[in-house]
Order: sequence, then structure tokens, then C-alpha cells
Amino acid sequence: MIPISHNEVIVCPVTTDNETPPAFNEPGCSTITAAEIDPQNKALWLRAKLELPDQVLKNDQPYAIYVYAKTSSRVFFNGHYLGQNGTPSLSANKEFAGLMDTSFYLPPALLTQKHNELILQLSSHHGFLQLKAPIHFIGLGSYALQADSIWQDNWISLIPLGALMMGALYFAVSSFNPYRRQSHLLFFLMAFFAANQLLAELSRYMFSYAYPMHDVRLLLIVSLALGFGCCLWVYNVLKFAEQHRGLWIGGGIALTLAAVLLVPGFDTKTSMAILMPALLSTLLIAYRLTQQQSKKLWLFLLVYSLLSAAIQLSLGRFHDSVFYYLISLVLGFLFVQQAQELSKEQARRKTEEQQVAKLQLKLDQLSQKQTPHKLKISSAGKVEFVSTDTLVYCKAAGDYTELFFSDQKPILYSGNLKELESQLPSTFLRVHRSYVVNTDCIAALEKSTAQQNTAASTGFLLMNNGEQVPVSRRILPMVRSALG
Repeated sequence: MIPISHNEVIVCPVTTDNETPPAFNEPGCSTITAAEIDPQNKALWLRAKLELPDQVLKNDQPYAIYVYAKTSSRVFFNGHYLGQNGTPSLSANKEFAGLMDTSFYLPPALLTQKHNELILQLSSHHGFLQLKAPIHFIGLGSYALQADSIWQDNWISLIPLGALMMGALYFAVSSFNPYRRQSHLLFFLMAFFAANQLLAELSRYMFSYAYPMHDVRLLLIVSLALGFGCCLWVYNVLKFAEQHRGLWIGGGIALTLAAVLLVPGFDTKTSMAILMPALLSTLLIAYRLTQQQSKKLWLFLLVYSLLSAAIQLSLGRFHDSVFYYLISLVLGFLFVQQAQELSKEQARRKTEEQQVAKLQLKLDQLSQKQTPHKLKISSAGKVEFVSTDTLVYCKAAGDYTELFFSDQKPILYSGNLKELESQLPSTFLRVHRSYVVNTDCIAALEKSTAQQNTAASTGFLLMNNGEQVPVSRRILPMVRSALG
């Protein structure tokens, strides 16, 4: 890409809708730098030099004049008309808005000299934002540049885009879990804002759009960055602030909005929308460290300090690919920390549930001793009621079930084990697909020997009547926990 010469750009105001370039010596013409070219809310002619290196003159590949700018344009190269992008005009009602990025094919016959003259007619009446730099690039490049080279530079941005979109989907689903709804909803919003911001950035390379849409795109990028920054700040306040969280959240968002509104340039506004929450989070964590020393707090302080420093060092171009890799890393770090906390919370909850289950079993055992449960048994044409406190264990026998007691002979129950289990009190525990035992009658839990061990059993229960009941491998941990 070879830009026009930075200095000695001559601009003249357009006074009529004449499509013929002026002589550039009329009253009102002036010499400016390329960075000062500004056709917003007016129409102008400009003449600039384009110095071509020898390799371009000797190369036989096709070239084009590129105009990346918020403007409609008409282009002449060494006095030859190349074409127009939209219809530049002196008045807004006659101007047809051109594309934000366009190219004009340059016939090889025109590339014969080192020193060249480029003349453009520009007008930009349809935008609603006044940009500090509406002209991004004017110059010569390979004709295939727009289709190939731009994506060669930007395809790598698809990696963080995919990661952010997958993260947004995961957090959206996991936010339905009541135990982690608040934090994962914020994670979803952060991933959603960052992914859509990247899409808005890439949209310029994905499809062509008229230059007034560029104002919409810039506002969208800043708004999405602001949404991400505010969610990041809310997450950190909820995590690290113990009191006055509403004041912390409101004050931080107000400071971020003020910074975004006051700084010039949309690139800087985008960066500031993330920088302010990162700096405020760093200060909040530092304040928290004065109250409580913690390795985790120091780790968070390091991460947000590095993020803040990285944004400040790349303030002018932070909105490019740097942003998405940093944000992906920060979100990954936060998610890992959240996952570790969730794992600890689940382990603590599981321990509590096991303790509650043990307590409930003890209460049930006490209730069983005080008021033994009666089991109705139909056998040999008669019905009898037996006390479950003397029932040691039950063994499946096809469509029947054998009942083993501590004080009487076994009885055959006319029903399968599953039906019987539903009638037994909670002091009875299924330890094998064929066995249900009375936990009050367990003397010990022991491992199976090599001779006793089978594919379905790795241990056995020694009952108080001297008999052994196998315990299945799958149920063994639960049995051990219940008896612990």
C-alpha cells in the first residue's frame, strides 16, 4: 500500500457541480497535509502527489487506487478519469453516498512514471458524526488487496470470536442454575458484548456498506465496549466490595461514562470504556488488600494491573485484535477462578448433604427402635405382620423375596425386591441389586477377599446374625458414607 504524499496536498472548495477538476490556483485553494483532509459537510477538490517505486513500474500485476474514507468520491489519475464512488456533490440532496471502502482499477498503461498526480472530488453530507479523521487511506495498492490481503491480516481474529461466542453460549445456559445465576449472567453479558464488538469491528472487512453506516458502526462499537466494561465493574464490585455495593457500582459507571464522553476520538473512547473499569477494579482490589491479605486477591490485582497497563500502552489501537485476545484471556481467568470457587462450594454442599443424610438415618434408626415398623406379609393363604426391627436383610429370589430375621426362620415374601423396598422404612438400604439390609443390624463393612470378589461386588457387610451380604462396587462409596 503506497499512500499519497503527506505534504503538499492542495484542496479547493467546490463552487459548482462541474465534474471537471479545477486548476488548483483559484482563490480559496490552500495547501494542507494529508491528515487534514476533511470533506465532512462540504465538498472539495484535492490534488496530491503519488510517488511510485521502481518495483511497481516494473511489475505487471494489476493495481488500483484505494479510497478508505467517509466520503463519496470521483478520482482522476494523471488527468485520466478512473471512476466514482457514489456521487459527490456540492449539496446533500444531490449527493449519493458512496461506500466506506472502495477501489478504482488502474490500467497498466497509466503506470509509466515515477511521479504521479492524483485528483479527487470529495463530499460527505450524510453522516451524523463529526470525525476527527474521516480519511483513513488514499493511495495505490495491489488490485487483489481488498479480497485477499485484508482477510490474511484479520482471519486470526476469528479465533477469539469463536471463543467468545462459545463462552457466551455456555454462560447463557449455565446462568439458569440458581446457584451461579448472578455471576454467570454477568459472564454471559461480557462474552456477548465482546463477541458482538469483534463482529462490528470485522464487519468492515466482511461486507461493503455506505459511509453513513460507519457512524452507526462506531457508536455500536463504543456502546458494546461500554457494556462490557460496566459488566466487568459490576462483577468485581459484587465479588470484592463488602459494603455499599450500590454506591460502588453507580460511582464506577458514572466515572466510566464521563471518561468516554470527554475523551476525543472513537478509538480512544472504545479503549477508555474498558480502561476505566479495569483501573477502578485495580483500586478496589488494592483497597480490599488493606483489609485482608490473600493470595487470590494479589492474583486478581496482578491481572487487572496488567490489563490496565496493556490498554494504556496500546491506547490508540487497543480496539483492534489486541483487545480481543486480552479480553478472552481475562474472561478465561475469571471463569477458571469461578470454576474453582464453584467446585469448592459443591464439595462443601456435598459434605453438608452427607452429614444431613447421616443425621436423618440416626433419627430414623431411633424412631425405628422406639416404634418398630410393621410389615404386612401374605404367605400360604394367611396374612401376618412382622416387626422390621428384627428383619436383618432381604434377598431377591426371582419374583419373590426372602426375608431373613434375627429371631425366626426366613420367610418368603410374595413380591419382588423393588416392591418390598418401597414399603420398608428409611433405615433399610439397598447395597446390591439383590440385597436390602437393615442398617441397625450391620456389624461391620469389610473388603472382599480374592476368592470372594466378583465383578459385581468389592466388599461385604457382616450382619449381627453372623451372615455376610455382598456390596456392589457402584454402591460401596455410598454405603461407606452412610455408615461413616
